[in-house]
Amino acid sequence: MSLLSYSESGANLDIEALLRAAEPLIELAVAEDMGAGDVTSQAIFSAETQVHAHIVAKAPGVVAGIPVAEAVFRRVSPAIHFVARVEDGEEVTAGTILAEVNGPARAVLAAERTALNFLQRMSGVATLTRYFVDAVACTKTVIMDTRKTIPGHRALDKYAVRMGGGVNHRMGLYDMILIKDNHVEAAGGVQPAIERVRAACPYLPIEVEVRNLDELRQALAVTPPVDRILLDNMSVEEMRQAVSITAGRVPLEASGGVTLGRAIEIAETGVDCISIGALTHSAAALDISMEVADAQHQLPQQDLATRIAAVKALMGNRLVILAHHYQRDEVVTCADFVGDSLELARQAARSDAEFIVFCGVHFMAETAAILARPGQHVLMPDPSAGCYLANTATLEAVQTAWRRLDEIFGDAVAEFTPVTYVNSAAALKAFCGQRGGLVCTSSNAERVMRAALEQRPRVFFFPDQHLGRNTALRTGIALEDTLLWNKHQPPDSEATRKAKVILWPGACNVHQRFRPQDVLAVREQFLGIRVLVHPECQREVVELADDVGSTRHIIERVQSASPGTQWAIGTEARLVRRLQHRHPEQRVMLLASAPPFCRMMGQTTLEKLVCLLEALARGEMLNEITVEAETSYWARIALERMLAL
Repeated sequence: MSLLSYSESGANLDIEALLRAAEPLIELAVAEDMGAGDVTSQAIFSAETQVHAHIVAKAPGVVAGIPVAEAVFRRVSPAIHFVARVEDGEEVTAGTILAEVNGPARAVLAAERTALNFLQRMSGVATLTRYFVDAVACTKTVIMDTRKTIPGHRALDKYAVRMGGGVNHRMGLYDMILIKDNHVEAAGGVQPAIERVRAACPYLPIEVEVRNLDELRQALAVTPPVDRILLDNMSVEEMRQAVSITAGRVPLEASGGVTLGRAIEIAETGVDCISIGALTHSAAALDISMEVADAQHQLPQQDLATRIAAVKALMGNRLVILAHHYQRDEVVTCADFVGDSLELARQAARSDAEFIVFCGVHFMAETAAILARPGQHVLMPDPSAGCYLANTATLEAVQTAWRRLDEIFGDAVAEFTPVTYVNSAAALKAFCGQRGGLVCTSSNAERVMRAALEQRPRVFFFPDQHLGRNTALRTGIALEDTLLWNKHQPPDSEATRKAKVILWPGACNVHQRFRPQDVLAVREQFLGIRVLVHPECQREVVELADDVGSTRHIIERVQSASPGTQWAIGTEARLVRRLQHRHPEQRVMLLASAPPFCRMMGQTTLEKLVCLLEALARGEMLNEITVEAETSYWARIALERMLAL
């Protein structure tokens, strides 16, 4: 029932298990498709003809199955050279090259369909899983799969679920007890059923399915308690009551008729997990194709980097390229300055360049535009790159909450200092600026919160609930003195008056995926390992970690560590991979089993950067980021208050 922990060796074992499960399936699929041979390719291509091809995503989605696709090509011919351009778990956009394939034309084309069939199916499962995982990312709820898999493909399907950010339920009938309604009826009730399986299999975890609140109470009356209770096909109101009745004594799983639109409603009842058969029985294949590369598509990364360098040389000090640490490696290499949110905000304020090209996400470029001086222009290679966390709070929703605080306290400004995380829209920064509030980053959140509390007795913190809660605890504010705002059903007046810090219910869909089980599992596997996490992770993860800090803090801790130090790091996968490569004298690994990539950060590519820079060299400005004058004025005030601390 637990999520496997990620490590260098753990990941390799996971891939080895995947390929062992895939091997007989590959044999069957190749035999089924090829028969006596690919007659078309044999007729058209000579045995000496070589081909270079790209496997390309034709639609956005989460990739899963790259090792299986590679295994198919190698099974058909060891002469085929397969180079992955992305990693399983990575969320890609349409047009992304997933892998390059070189080798004999006959063999490459013979393997194509079988390889793509595996890759499309597994990526479809991972993509659908990610939709559900992202839908509930602002809650504590975990998305789980079921046994409703393609016969023989269970290991592949469940691997794909993990790559999508979900958690595996039991693998089969052998590794966990699940008492369903038929078992209850046969045993004569919930309690007798539990007693029988506990006597027969005392070493296995036990889950029991209940259909109503009466059966729930029966299950809760059993001692010692079962490991989990499944709420089967209950209404949302029944689930809410079940959570209240259970009061955290036993984890609760919801199942039955779960759609994407209903998932968040179910998660907000407080259940611990939602199991969804549709993840594996109804996932549509991701559209992926293989294209023989022509001259247009064979733009090597080195050539693109050379073209970027040429534009930089031409424009000199008029141009500066900023990149966030979560950007792709090839983009980071071309940047003049790489940093986290605070570093980039300061660099934007200091820059004398006429053109600031921001390789990051939209709120970052907005911040640079707000701090820019007259005559400076901020541009983005891909202005559609947004931020899941930033999108969890809109100006309208925050204003509605503020009006409610006005009603309760008479004057919200007299009681609350509004603080917005830099991962927010310019309009929310302006909201804070107008009300005496500040912006913060993960680096300075504690300093900002202390300053805010010196100014007024309470803080209204948005949009990241986890950063706000973790920061409040570090400043000495008790957990019971923080209150999570509910946008749909605001807390009552009494609870609101007791709170010292009001937290917006937002979260980062990358850092939300790290869970306490990951920390416990990695500690069990690696003696003496140090767990280092970002403060956007859940409180329970932060409390189990050895160290917590911003992206910059994470980098500095690894850089200053002694050779042989072991790290399990809970942050975005691209940064952790970079630290692995830069510090081979240490063991650096991801904390999670599936690498958590930020899709929006990955939208910036060298191709898009080249397009923007070469247009700039021609005198054309593409994708300029601007902020309305009044919004910019007040947002700048909030930012300057932060920068002055």
